[in-house]
Amino acid sequence: MGKIRFELLTPGELKQELEGNGLVFLPVGSMEWHGPHMGMGMDTCNAYETSLETAKITGGVVFPPFFTGTETPRSPETLKKLGFSGEEEITGMDFPANSLKSMYWPPKLFEELMRCQIGMLCAMGFRRLVIMNGHGADEQVAILDRLAQEAKQRYGVKAAVILPLFEECGYGIGHAGLVETAIMSYLHPEAVELSELPGREVKLRNVDYGIVDNETFGKGPNEDFTVRYDPRDATEEIGKEIMETTIAKCVELIEKL
Repeated sequence: MGKIRFELLTPGELKQELEGNGLVFLPVGSMEWHGPHMGMGMDTCNAYETSLETAKITGGVVFPPFFTGTETPRSPETLKKLGFSGEEEITGMDFPANSLKSMYWPPKLFEELMRCQIGMLCAMGFRRLVIMNGHGADEQVAILDRLAQEAKQRYGVKAAVILPLFEECGYGIGHAGLVETAIMSYLHPEAVELSELPGREVKLRNVDYGIVDNETFGKGPNEDFTVRYDPRDATEEIGKEIMETTIAKCVELIEKL
């Protein structure tokens, strides 16, 4: 297999890719709090590694990852689901109990950065664009969906946005919970320190650890506002299983593209 990382390809090799497959992956995520037990680049690492492994099957070129993401203030309704009073001013996952703040770019700046990069890739001659978005914030998803549609209309390319976390993975999805911790344990075990979490006799309250199930964001909390899908259950083996399912699903989506 030839090289697939954009930054390592010579101009001649890039020309061959443009004239052949014409597919480019643009991985993007965030630099965001993912509990006290995990590296803050989880979203982007997931998007990048998924892009690389998918490209080995589908062909195409993988652009260097963007460790940038955006967020907006939480609504009172969402805050109440998490266990807050609803009167707090909280952006994204930057809960008051966290020891560090995330690096959230302003939405307009994030959108312009991504618009410029997409434009340059399309102007270079790529005909198919996959934005692999590891950060599921509503505003980021909306911006990238909008930019994909814009690229189709302006440049005539085929474009899609993929969030590489699928319900079909067989485990309960959430922010910094079981699934993301397992994925990171498999991809970058050095970035996971489960010893930073308390013993199993302690339930993980959303507000205390910045770990939240998707189910809580969507349907609402359990009776004590704690994590359902515990990151302390994560293993490299589960992460490998999830990644294999994720890559198969990505290949399926790209074949449709």
